[in-house]
Amino acid sequence: MAADPRYLAFGEAMAVRREHLRMTQAELASRVSLSRASIANIERGRQSVLLHHACDIAVALGLAVTDLLPAPTKSTIEDRALSVSNPVSPKAHAQINDLIATALASAKVRP
Repeated sequence: MAADPRYLAFGEAMAVRREHLRMTQAELASRVSLSRASIANIERGRQSVLLHHACDIAVALGLAVTDLLPAPTKSTIEDRALSVSNPVSPKAHAQINDLIATALASAKVRP
């Protein structure tokens, strides 16, 4: 299975900064309470990163966590939207419309 491009970008940004600081993977691992192997796997995009680890890594590298995150692209936003959209049945669609109409009517707001 191919690595998620977001993890690849995070790992690459992390490695570039670590190398710029002339810090070894072992030194970074020690600072963030991870193994050196985990740091290597994160840098290669093979290991996902928990939020608290991402924050710890950023602090250890003197960065804001957002500095390590890839900028979203239009295609990743569209892919994410497609992956979470679930088609609803006609019955469910009608129920949703009824709920919205009832809520708008009770708030005396016109659509």
